[in-house]
Order: sequence, then structure tokens, then C-alpha cells
Amino acid sequence: MDESRLDKLVRRAGDRDDRAFGELYDEFARRVYAYVRGRLSDPVEAEDVTAEVFLKAWEALPRYDARGLPFSAWLFRIARNAVVDAYRRDMRRPTTTDADEAEAQAGPHAVEAEVLDSIDAAELRRYVARLTGAQAEVVALRFFAGFSPGETARITGRTEGAVKAMQHRAIATLARMLGSESGHGRAQ
Repeated sequence: MDESRLDKLVRRAGDRDDRAFGELYDEFARRVYAYVRGRLSDPVEAEDVTAEVFLKAWEALPRYDARGLPFSAWLFRIARNAVVDAYRRDMRRPTTTDADEAEAQAGPHAVEAEVLDSIDAAELRRYVARLTGAQAEVVALRFFAGFSPGETARITGRTEGAVKAMQHRAIATLARMLGSESGHGRAQ
């Protein structure tokens, strides 16, 4: 969706236009769910948190001010906060989604896809849970929600270079974990 149309929808939704908000939901729901599901192991909980994100967005839209950030960055900051709240509620470590879903969301990322493809769902959850919180968040935004490095940087408040470096370290760490546990000694 082009920025001009998105801006109009956001303004209309902020004025309580249900249809405009419905279009925003249609545009972003899949990516928000993919991000949330990438951070939480329970798909039902991920659906609940996704609904919570859109409820919070609906409530906050009249006060939305772009401040130089795109709407998607604002929405995914709400999603990030909702995941943190869910984590606090459940007192468990965030995990990631099924490898097949990750691949479908990621698109063509050669090295990253190779590492993620070689890990089954249970392994992927276990490995991503061992990443730092920031690395796990970048992996979820990049590969599960499908954001570019620039978009991920805006959402997380980091520079694009920091996001790329964090992504590289996360994938290298995942590859080392996979190699050390499988006995193949894969190196990145």
C-alpha cells in the first residue's frame, strides 16, 4: 500500500472510521501475528496478543502522531510492548514460530533461510529462546513479520547497521548452536 493511501486510512481510522481501521487491520494483521507468533510459543496466545495489539491501536489512534516514524513502526512498537506484557504475565521466555511458517514469512534470505530450514520447529523455539532478547526481536521482525532492515530499525529504535549486525550475529549464533548440537561443526 502506498504511503499516501496509508496516511489517509490512518487519519480516517483516527477519526473513528471503522472501515478505514478494517483496511489497516487487513493490511497489517498477518505481519503483526507473524511477529507475535515469532516471539510466543503458543499460537492461541499469539492470536490473543494480536487482537490486543489492534485493540490498543484502535484506542490510541486518535492520539497518533507520526513524529517522523511510519505507521507500521508505531503499530509494531505496540506489538513489541504487548509481547513483553504477555511474557511478564506468563513468566516464560519468548520463543519462535514453526520453521515452515518462518520460511514463508521470510522470503528469499539465502544464508538465513538455509539455517532456519535446517531446524525443525521445536529446535527453532529452543535455539531462538537462547538468543539475546534484542537478537530474538530482530529475528522475529525480519523473518517472521518480513520487515526490511530499515523498517526493523525504525520499529526498534536502532540504526539499520545495528539491526544488520544483530541479525548477522543471531544467525551466526543459531548456526553454531545447530552445528554444535548436531555434531556437524557448522561454521558461519
